[in-house]
Order: sequence, then C-alpha cells, then structure tokens
Amino acid sequence: MELIFVNDQDLYNLITLLFINIFVVFFISRFIYLKFNNKSKKSLNEFFFTYNSAGLITFLLCFLLSNVKLDLGFALGLFAIFAILRFRTETIKVKEMTYFFVVIGVSAINALSNDNASILELVVANVSIISLLFILEYSISRISSE
Repeated sequence: MELIFVNDQDLYNLITLLFINIFVVFFISRFIYLKFNNKSKKSLNEFFFTYNSAGLITFLLCFLLSNVKLDLGFALGLFAIFAILRFRTETIKVKEMTYFFVVIGVSAINALSNDNASILELVVANVSIISLLFILEYSISRISSE
C-alpha cells in the first residue's frame, strides 16, 4: 500500500468544506443560540463550547471516514454512542439537545456532501437551516415577550 503525502483535490475539498462548516456551526451557536436564550453566562458558554467542538469532531469524523466502506452497523453504533452519552450525562433541556443534533446534522451534511453536491447547493442547504432556526427563535421570542 502506497501512502500519498498530499492529494491536492481532497485537501482543497477538506479546507473548503471545513471553513463552511466552522462558519455555519459558529453562526448557529453564537448568533442564534446565544442571542435568543437567556440563561446564566456559564451555562451559555458551556453549550457554545460544546456545539462548536462537537461540530468540528463530527465533521472531521464524517469527512475522513467518508472514503472508508462502512456498513449500517457502524452507523447504528455511532448513533448508540451518542445515545449512551446522552443518558450518562446530566439532564439538559430539549432545546439544547435539539441544537446539539442540529450541529451534528449540519456537520455530517457538510462533510458527506463533497462528491454529491456543489458548493452552491451546500450553501443553500446551510442557509435554509440557519434561516429556519432564526425564524423559529424569533417567533418564539416574540410570543414569549407578549
């Protein structure tokens, strides 16, 4: 087996998709989650850190393992690990867990789309997720303030 030091196209795809993912996850966690949630500063900082870290790790796992032939058992095992982590940690609210799954989902979409979608299609998908989250949070905050 020959090891390749640099594959220019794969490196370009990794860097491009990584920057898109970091921007989208940061935008969701900073400008939507932190803006619309009134909690203690410590709690918000913990979730901000968690969302960005989980987004990066999920992206890298999916991107780097996308060329490896994986079966359904691996996917179910990965889901089981997240489920076990969920039940073994302190209870968090549904909204925070939803944001966590949004971040994981966005990161997986961004990582696994490198051969299946153009950058424009990926941007449209990410903007639609951001837009929906913003509209939902804005609507909820308007209803709560009345």
